Amino acid sequence: MRILVTGGTGVIGAWVVPKLLEKSIVPIVLDIRDDFSLMPELAGRIEWIRADVTDGAAIAAAVKQADVECIVHLAAFIDPDMGTLPYQSFRINTLGTVNILEAARLAQVRRVVAASSRAVYGGLAKRPGDAGYRAVRETEIKNPVSAYDVTKHASELMGKLYRDLHGIEYAALRFAGIYGPGKQARHGKMSLRSRLVEEPFAGRSVAIPQGGDQLDDMIYVADVAEGVVLAAMAPTLSHEAYNIASGTGQTLRDFAAAVRAALPQADISIGPGENPMELAVNYAAIFDISRARQELGFAPKFDLVAGVQDYVDRLRIMNWGKS
Repeated sequence: MRILVTGGTGVIGAWVVPKLLEKSIVPIVLDIRDDFSLMPELAGRIEWIRADVTDGAAIAAAVKQADVECIVHLAAFIDPDMGTLPYQSFRINTLGTVNILEAARLAQVRRVVAASSRAVYGGLAKRPGDAGYRAVRETEIKNPVSAYDVTKHASELMGKLYRDLHGIEYAALRFAGIYGPGKQARHGKMSLRSRLVEEPFAGRSVAIPQGGDQLDDMIYVADVAEGVVLAAMAPTLSHEAYNIASGTGQTLRDFAAAVRAALPQADISIGPGENPMELAVNYAAIFDISRARQELGFAPKFDLVAGVQDYVDRLRIMNWGKS
């Protein structure tokens, strides 16, 4: 089996590609740059196509050339300023997804599995810890607010449309808050949890002014990648969206404690309250993952302590931050 992975050298792609290889699946990586720093052991050893998802003609040609049964679409625009860059967000996230879907239709690709986000739910009326709070299911009413939220929601709707009109098996995977190697370098401010690992690993202190009391759903990138691969390989996809999350609520203080367990010298301080990233929308939530459990066989393997320890171990292997 051959699977095309867009954004295959990114934070999630760098985990998905090796997992596919472990299962004797041939991954073809499509990316705008050949930066294999997150999986250096595979540089020059796998098929790679340079292409920009915003270029419809190039994507159509690349998908036809790749001759695949499934596309895992991970390429996206994630930037601290994306809320004020609606056109760029739309062009990469939404138009890029439509280009992938159209290329899949033209090449008669059977399945598209696309990275979506918790952001499609927008600002929820209740947050974890509020009276009567329930874990968020995929059927929750969507309330996209920022440019990123809107582009991800629109991408999901277009995927469903291609599923209904053209019979492409399509599923959007709504990820909770991800932490893992490289996220700070690639996603900047949007990688607060990774900052709590990578700064102490480099011997630097970290001070977060607020948000230590916020319960939130955090998931290690290895579990995210497992969810992606399970969706790509599932015999059938009964729904067009699945939550990929830990299914539990933890605070940043809990996360900091896990960092200190792995790095006893870590100097971390976190202020009280909510909304640690000080975003215009507070996305904190706990997600119901029963659909992914039942239909994909998804079961997170890493709690915070195990996830952070594996993160630190991998930074050491990668000699991260060292010249």
